[in-house]
Amino acid sequence: MTKSNRTLNRIILFILGVVAIVVGVVIGAGVLPAVRDAISGSVELPRSLDVPASSLWIVVAACAVVIVLALVWVFTRGGGGTSVAVRERSGDDAVTVNVALVRDVVEHELDGVRDIVGSRVDTYLVRRQRAARIRVAVRRGGDAVTVLDAVDRAVAVLDRTLGRQVPVLVHLTGGTRSALAKSTRVH
Repeated sequence: MTKSNRTLNRIILFILGVVAIVVGVVIGAGVLPAVRDAISGSVELPRSLDVPASSLWIVVAACAVVIVLALVWVFTRGGGGTSVAVRERSGDDAVTVNVALVRDVVEHELDGVRDIVGSRVDTYLVRRQRAARIRVAVRRGGDAVTVLDAVDRAVAVLDRTLGRQVPVLVHLTGGTRSALAKSTRVH
């Protein structure tokens, strides 16, 4: 996932797409007679337009600023998400551990905890070091201390399984999923 809001990204992309379509149609209408004839029934465009040279430079500068900002936006997005949890190299040999193994170990260890509704594990590359983020959805009214103890045990098992410690960020969440989850019943 990226560091920016997903909805904001979608809105910006939609607006930029609509603007690009409008600009493309207007430019096409000015250059191609077929486009001009196709849109002449719904939009009336002038046949010729006198624009001072200084205005064109302002438009060029504005376009350049938009292009630079778009490039900055594109190259600064992304949180370094990766599917590789651990990569060890020894000479010509390399061992790669996928995030699926980490996910399976953590989910297995957290499976029996009553106060946990669900969990999700993602790995990231942060400053050239791999780290894991474990998000745990806690049942409404659940004991956070019990959940943290269970997560600590799961991380300890993960470290033993991998043979090394992996930096871990634990994020406890609540919310709609936790509120709507069925309570555990014992028969």
